Amino acid sequence: MEEKILSLIIPSYNAERFLRRGLDSFLISDGARRHLEVWVISDGSSDRTDEIAKSYAVQYPDVFHFFRKENGGHGSAINAGVKLISGKYFKVIDADDWVDQKGLETLIHDLADCDSDVVISNYQEYDIGRDRYTPRRTELSDDRRTYQLAEIMEEWDKVHACMTFWGITYRTDFYLKQNYQLLEGVFYEDQEYATIPLSRAESISFSEAFVYVYRLGDVNQSVSGANQVKRIGHLAKVIKALQAFESQAEQLPAGGFDYWKKKTSMVIVSFYQITLLVNRNRVQGEKQADQLNRWLEKTSPTLLAAVRKKYQIFMLFHRIHMSEAAYKLLVPPVLRVLRRMKVW
Repeated sequence: MEEKILSLIIPSYNAERFLRRGLDSFLISDGARRHLEVWVISDGSSDRTDEIAKSYAVQYPDVFHFFRKENGGHGSAINAGVKLISGKYFKVIDADDWVDQKGLETLIHDLADCDSDVVISNYQEYDIGRDRYTPRRTELSDDRRTYQLAEIMEEWDKVHACMTFWGITYRTDFYLKQNYQLLEGVFYEDQEYATIPLSRAESISFSEAFVYVYRLGDVNQSVSGANQVKRIGHLAKVIKALQAFESQAEQLPAGGFDYWKKKTSMVIVSFYQITLLVNRNRVQGEKQADQLNRWLEKTSPTLLAAVRKKYQIFMLFHRIHMSEAAYKLLVPPVLRVLRRMKVW
């Protein structure tokens, strides 16, 4: 049997509407496919997800594999999947997303001679309402060398778009060595996945390939406004898990603490955006933001200091009754200016 260079983990819950598109996208050329394995992890699905996944495992037994578990959430499916894979590297693809086939082949080629703890690739966002693809990429002047986290943080504006769930590929033994268990039964643990393991990375490489295609615009997604408000407690749990990792700061490689702080701060800022702008119950949202700040004051003055200015800006937006629509229209250009001025 050919050595597997890349394993794909596909957490799947009642994904029958989308799963075939994703699985078909993994049917790349024979030469590359022999180095790929795909594990569909059914998280207690009650529709035809299992039937569809099994059919691919029967037709392509050297590539596709199926595992069913009790429902435990996206994080639990990843936790289960990493125990099953055999690839040198692994990447997680959600069941309603897919990959660019040429990009996947390029990534497998790049991984074959790579030993870095983490490999970052480009990706695309696909807006289903507008039928539009938006590329997200790194802009390093030299993306063929290996970087340390301290160097990555110096180039943050050029790489941050892809230091995410959609851009990350982990070396399997590096990830497993940490013995880290993602939160189960919550949404947004992808932030945890993209932060805590990576903060321990000693070496990071980049691939020019556009691999992941992230589907946007579905009201049922966790990133929809209504679901963000409904599941704000889930985001609070993720923030607490990220904060708890602060106690291990001294064990991290150079740049690891700065990476953890940057990524955790971004999650906290997302919490402010949801509570102070997205939530139409203004009293409730303001109370939730205040509760988080008081908790940070007790547990992590470092994080509170890192997000204080951003909180003040969101509170200003909140007090002038800026709507979510107005925020999306007006604020991104302002933020770009603030980033160039290094005040955001």
